[in-house]
Amino acid sequence: MKTQGKGFTLIELLVVIAVIAVLMSILMPALSAAREQSRRVVCGQNEKSIGLGLHMYANDHDGNLPLNSVDAWVHDVSYWTTDIIIKASGSDRHIFYCPSWNQRDDVAYWRFTEDIPLGTSEGYDVAEPESVAERKSNYRVTGYYWLLDTVSGRKHAPMSSTGTKQWVRTIFAKGRQAPSTVELVTDATASDGPDPGEADFTKASGGCYSRWGVYDRTNHISRGKPKGGNVSFLDGHVQWRPFGEMEHRWFWQMNSNPCFWW
Repeated sequence: MKTQGKGFTLIELLVVIAVIAVLMSILMPALSAAREQSRRVVCGQNEKSIGLGLHMYANDHDGNLPLNSVDAWVHDVSYWTTDIIIKASGSDRHIFYCPSWNQRDDVAYWRFTEDIPLGTSEGYDVAEPESVAERKSNYRVTGYYWLLDTVSGRKHAPMSSTGTKQWVRTIFAKGRQAPSTVELVTDATASDGPDPGEADFTKASGGCYSRWGVYDRTNHISRGKPKGGNVSFLDGHVQWRPFGEMEHRWFWQMNSNPCFWW
């Protein structure tokens, strides 16, 4: 006579579920950290490609970089400048956005001065302005900070406790600064105030908030706290900088919100 196999008791089933829950609680943070690490790598490659495009232009123009015509925010860059980088590096528009904040990678940000709706399809078929003058005056909102100067010079210098920070005009460093210490492009790290302990790094109010009610924020962030960011330097190398080594460098027209860090 065959006997029926013994099944799980309720207690055994609950124990198995508890063990699975414990394993998931251990594995999920590790998986999350691994995903963020891969995003940092892709982000660093983006900045490296951007730096390569800028250098290739400068090498053909007596060391001069393709400066913005408009003195806009540090995450803004002209259509003309992105044209140069895309052509020189063989990349596409997505390199201008950090994968840790992929919500920013939207056609409406990419064509910000044309004022098209947020969430516009990638297949949006209205042509961009074509003349050189228009491409220099129109700008894109990107996921990185551009420390390039403007044609006429930025009105507000970057703040620095050491007094060595500068907007960049050429690939030749000024004074005694080594090119390996001069920042060219950095990750976006933004807050609603200059106090790192009190500020919210997900609610910096900028032009995107005025237009769509969308805050500026920090690319690499965990539980509301900035982790740091990649920095592309004038000599071409890219390096990760922990947030603890960053300073509040700039804010628009001396307002406390938004604040920009690198």
